[in-house]
Amino acid sequence: MNEHNTSYSALGGIITAILTPIRADLSIDTERLVDHARDLLARGGSRISTFGSTGEGVAFSSPEKREAVAALLAAGIRADQLLPAIMTSSVGTAAQELSDLAALGCRDILVLPPYYYGNPQLDGLVSFYEAIYERAGRPDVRLVLYNIPALSGVTVTHELVRALQAGNGAPIAGVKDSTGNIQSGLAYVRAFPELAIFTGDDRVLPHLLVAGGAGMIGGLPNLYVQDIVSLYRDPTGPNAASLAALAAERIAQIDATGGILALKAGLAEQRRDDSWRRCMPPLDGAFRAGVR
Repeated sequence: MNEHNTSYSALGGIITAILTPIRADLSIDTERLVDHARDLLARGGSRISTFGSTGEGVAFSSPEKREAVAALLAAGIRADQLLPAIMTSSVGTAAQELSDLAALGCRDILVLPPYYYGNPQLDGLVSFYEAIYERAGRPDVRLVLYNIPALSGVTVTHELVRALQAGNGAPIAGVKDSTGNIQSGLAYVRAFPELAIFTGDDRVLPHLLVAGGAGMIGGLPNLYVQDIVSLYRDPTGPNAASLAALAAERIAQIDATGGILALKAGLAEQRRDDSWRRCMPPLDGAFRAGVR
């Protein structure tokens, strides 16, 4: 069984699943990415999570993602301010990305289960996580498991977490529960008090925090990081109810009007920069209908 390295930074707070700015040639706009990441951290965000669902992580190649993370680090953003995501069903690709991120100095990495085949057997899921760690050279990293069954088709069960904790793979540092279900998040907190349990849903955040959860990894902080940080810092204070209600209203509106597309449109309006509206194919249809 693996021991956690005590040199790791604490996991917690409001971690922005950062949107990925894209140039007209569909390359990653690292200048805008760096600028947005700096702003989010300056406004109280604890970390930046690159290339998850909100960051269109499945749409980019491994070299593109590696170069973008390297650009963030070169710009002065610390490795312990990042939580990069790996989102692939390929053992080889996941292992290469894990190795790349470890070589860049990243120690905490969010990993999606292998998707496409539905809910594989427990042994198969354990084998995937252990295989990518072994093929990456058993780097000095720890993993945050990404539970988003509505998109991945795979549920990160308590049995899977325990099996990975007891196995020969990378240490498990936490779980991101993006089910939007309060009881699901609270069950993780109760079952794994030693882990950092995050929600991906603003509406769940105050309930999770009161129960002992670690915070949030989500897309809405791209637009409203200061409000969500205020809720994180005082989830039961005099302003908590109004902040929670506002967060719930905002996420419901985003979900109802296009998800990533709506987040990018909102950021484009905030920054007065229509380049932020651009998405990767196949999500680029709405952008092609408007600004180019």
